[in-house]
Amino acid sequence: MNISTNNSQFRLNRVLRQSLFAGMISAAALASGWAPGLYAQSPSLVFGAAAQAQPISNTEITNYARAVLSIEPRRVEAYKEIKGMAGGSVPRVVCNETQEINRLSGGVRGVAVNYCDQAKKIIESNGLTVRRFNELTLLQQANPAVKQQIQAELLRLQQTGNQ
Repeated sequence: MNISTNNSQFRLNRVLRQSLFAGMISAAALASGWAPGLYAQSPSLVFGAAAQAQPISNTEITNYARAVLSIEPRRVEAYKEIKGMAGGSVPRVVCNETQEINRLSGGVRGVAVNYCDQAKKIIESNGLTVRRFNELTLLQQANPAVKQQIQAELLRLQQTGNQ
């Protein structure tokens, strides 16, 4: 019984960790704009894609993870609000594309601008620029070791409540 319980807990913890990580990385992907093709299927409030990424420090991993964890609830809230205003279809929102933002209807534009401003402040309050945040997103996508480091930091922050 003990072994079975431990195995069940292990599997549940593993599934929860994988789901959490997938959600956090999806949020990061959406926040940085490197998730083409996901717009019709999931929230689409994004920053534009970044250039080639540089190496990442442990401090940047922590700062990045904190930013992702702080941005995600705001992104979900903005997405739901826009979805309600837009009658169920959410237009693509790219935070650093002013023309795209200006094409949105008044209420939707207000929510999008508010979200983008909040996300930028969160990123900067965590010691990163939007450009560096986007670079780190691309780096974790291209480098499994960095992805694993970020995953571990996301889990650590959530388990310790140090978001």
